[in-house]
Amino acid sequence: MIYDEKPKDFANYIEVVGCLVECGNEFLLLHRHDKKIHGNKWGQPAGKVDKKDKDLKNAMLRELREETGIVAKEKDLIFHKTFFVSHPDRNFLYHYFKLNLKEKFDIVIKNDEHKAFVWVTLEEALKMPLILDEDHCLKYITIHRSDLCL
Repeated sequence: MIYDEKPKDFANYIEVVGCLVECGNEFLLLHRHDKKIHGNKWGQPAGKVDKKDKDLKNAMLRELREETGIVAKEKDLIFHKTFFVSHPDRNFLYHYFKLNLKEKFDIVIKNDEHKAFVWVTLEEALKMPLILDEDHCLKYITIHRSDLCL
């Protein structure tokens, strides 16, 4: 279950970063390999924050580079919100960013994690088999677009 506000007695286990990579009215989704966590589901570039990351933006820039080949500048990455995610086996903080692209880049996926990528609209994405709670994040950022300083 995903929460916009911190639930009572929430203790985080790990921290995760994720990013809506948008170009025009489409955004990037990655297709997870079957045997990975959230296997055969679609999701945005995301991953765990490492101890070597100096901050959350650094972690997100690293994940973007590793998972898509996108080399973004820190100033172009916009922090949006931290969600509180509670699963039966663990809780985690999901720090959510947005990156606006002027043009679509050649995406280079990491073959050991993903098997495909696609650019889709929100309506198309909501019809796809998404990672648990991904639909909530996509809807939230779409509704709160005006809150972002773009």
